[in-house]
Amino acid sequence: MMKKYILVSVLTLFTAQSFAATQTATATQIRPKDCAVNPDIERNARPSTPHNMPLPQFGQGIIGWATGPEGAQHKLDSVNKTDIQNYKSQGVSLAMIHEWQTFYENETKRNSCNPTAPIRAQLMQKIASLWN
Repeated sequence: MMKKYILVSVLTLFTAQSFAATQTATATQIRPKDCAVNPDIERNARPSTPHNMPLPQFGQGIIGWATGPEGAQHKLDSVNKTDIQNYKSQGVSLAMIHEWQTFYENETKRNSCNPTAPIRAQLMQKIASLWN
């Protein structure tokens, strides 16, 4: 019984270390080496979401931007009028889209270490252009 416990503990430890190393390597590959947060630019308050839902539910669930720059780019490339109707039916307003666009434009200027912000800003701009 003790051998089984030790084996499970060791395997869990190696799995966690491997995952952490992978996450660190991935983050290093995405972020430029010379990135920085500009202390002179304040972070904007988080914009509103329909019914004050959590950001993951709004971004990944409704807007569909997934995670990371790849997910945001995929949605930027594929967003269409059908998506706009879906957003409207789930309580998203054009004002919210503009708020999020402004938020991510500011985040792009404030934090060059965030590779997803400029793509999400472009996505919000495209959604706004398709709104009517």
